[in-house]
Amino acid sequence: MISSCPKQVCSPLPALNPRHADKPARSAHTNFQRPKFSHRAHTSLLAAAERGAMATEPATAAGPAVEHDLSFLNPQGERLVGKLLDTGSEDVVVLCHGFVANMSMCQFPLIAAKLAAAGISSFRFDHPCAIFSKSQRLGAFQMGNHREESEDMRAAVDFMRSRGKQVAALLGHSKGGTNTVLFASRYHDVPKIINLAGRFKCREGTLQRFGADILDRLAVDKAIPRKEAWGEWVMTEQDFLSRVQLDMEGMARSIPPSVCMLCLHGTADKTIPYQESELCASLVPNSQLVLVEGADHNFTQSGQKLAQHVVDFVLSA
Repeated sequence: MISSCPKQVCSPLPALNPRHADKPARSAHTNFQRPKFSHRAHTSLLAAAERGAMATEPATAAGPAVEHDLSFLNPQGERLVGKLLDTGSEDVVVLCHGFVANMSMCQFPLIAAKLAAAGISSFRFDHPCAIFSKSQRLGAFQMGNHREESEDMRAAVDFMRSRGKQVAALLGHSKGGTNTVLFASRYHDVPKIINLAGRFKCREGTLQRFGADILDRLAVDKAIPRKEAWGEWVMTEQDFLSRVQLDMEGMARSIPPSVCMLCLHGTADKTIPYQESELCASLVPNSQLVLVEGADHNFTQSGQKLAQHVVDFVLSA
């Protein structure tokens, strides 16, 4: 199911310009601070993956594509790790994960391989609060650090440009989709944005997830310890408010027509309803809406369709 907002037509990108340059791979640093997760939590998460909760379809890169392990610094001075699947193209797509996830989830390896098959390089990386990651995290685990993570996106874009790449598109999944709206409202130099199953109604979604009385409890306790399948963290009132007070509608309206946003969502998403992408697309001046029939939040059984929509959008005029 495809629905396009008629207000604008996506501005054309320059033709992809493959540039075959032999660049040595960089090794990621290994002395980063890692989140502390129990072996039991790790085992549970792996078991969930085996049941298909976070499964990805097999990904095979195009012949000449080479994967490099890289690292870069964000504005907080944290060193983040990433993978550049380099086809030798000048153009690159940056992929950003969501809440309690990492760069290997939500079909990112498959998307990268599909882009590579089309001759397009991609760079995916882990935010500081990624789970099971070597990215450095200097502070506490947070949920409402959207502005910081949108600045991680900025740092990743600049890092790719420092390596001679042109960032053709920026993709964010779930919380990362929320962050793409922040990014595009502030920075207008990436011509195509992909909001993949992104949270748009942050207040309603957070209250639904943590309970309608969570604000009252935080007002009294200020900090609430939480145990998740992947580990433990402390929810603070400030962290919570940083998320629920985001002016998503105002930011969506402020994105200039020179930036085209694709809102891509599955109709069977039980984590974030697809209507939130419908709302986002209705407010962004230059947008497209694509709904994948029957797809869940992580596109578990719809990875090929997801990846093809991403490639088609990146290559579109």
